Amino acid sequence: MTDDTRPRGITIREATPDDAEIICRQRLAMFEDVWGDLDPGAVAAMEATFVPWVRRGLIDGAYRGWLACDGDGCVVAGGGLIVHEWMTSPRNSDSRRAYIANIYTKPAYRSQGVARCIMNAILDWCRGEGFKGVALHASPYGRPLYESLGFEPTNEMRLNLE
Repeated sequence: MTDDTRPRGITIREATPDDAEIICRQRLAMFEDVWGDLDPGAVAAMEATFVPWVRRGLIDGAYRGWLACDGDGCVVAGGGLIVHEWMTSPRNSDSRRAYIANIYTKPAYRSQGVARCIMNAILDWCRGEGFKGVALHASPYGRPLYESLGFEPTNEMRLNLE
């Protein structure tokens, strides 16, 4: 991606283990946008488990993150990629799978192409690593962006066991 397609003053950088708390705050803000107010106890439980998980993933490569920063270096958006082992199939003999997660942009920076920059950075990395496909779950807010990038709905089904 060239700088001329990036919103003015925005830079994209890869996340480091020191960014785990920022990624957690973005994940919580993403859930608030979709679900509304969150239970404080559930937030505390998520923070206690997610921050060490994402930090560990950023260290061992199981999680990769990209952050968009404004001209002052403040993080204004981000997104991540979970790389995990998965069963092969006749259509894909690669046992690695890529799953995009935690796409979030602060409200003041929305509709300016920042999330598209994050997505392009993630997709460029996946292509460079030889992934044959990538998946994500889309909120109603993100669906138009993902569709514009070529994502299509799949036939996944889910059962909540709680």
